[in-house]
Amino acid sequence: MNNVTIRHLFLVSACIAFATGCARREPEGTEADAGTSTPQVEAPAPEVAAVRIDVSLTPAAEQRLAAAGEGVRVQVTYAGDPAPGQESNVNELGLVELGGSVHALPGAGTVSLPVEAVDASKLGLIVGQPQLMVNATSGSAAAPTGLLACPFYWDTLSKAGDEGVRIACDIAPAE
Repeated sequence: MNNVTIRHLFLVSACIAFATGCARREPEGTEADAGTSTPQVEAPAPEVAAVRIDVSLTPAAEQRLAAAGEGVRVQVTYAGDPAPGQESNVNELGLVELGGSVHALPGAGTVSLPVEAVDASKLGLIVGQPQLMVNATSGSAAAPTGLLACPFYWDTLSKAGDEGVRIACDIAPAE
């Protein structure tokens, strides 16, 4: 791997780590609630949904990809916060992975993810709702650096299924 690829992977990992820290639930049963007798409400069951990801390109991004003979790489990760006692099942970001895939598009296009893409046998290992993370980049087969600047997507799987995922990519700034 070259330095630029490593730098991009580090930036994506840093974004994931930051978003993970911001999205964590506070543990239940803190000292503040020790003296209260509020009945515990059971959390809703995890919602799993099929998802449609639409990747669009600006005309400049489309031209740059075509000139380089590149496509779009869409990396999908399903994950969730570990349930109590499941810390041994987490990845390097502290999440329990529920599945993932990588998809290649020749340019702008759509990726359809079925419900079965989530490993339902692991849903009992998480607390809260399953999350969907999507990272779109240039395929980088011909280019040593990424050609696209695409926003990173992270939200609940149920919201992604209801609303769909739209990722609008532009050309990456020159280094």
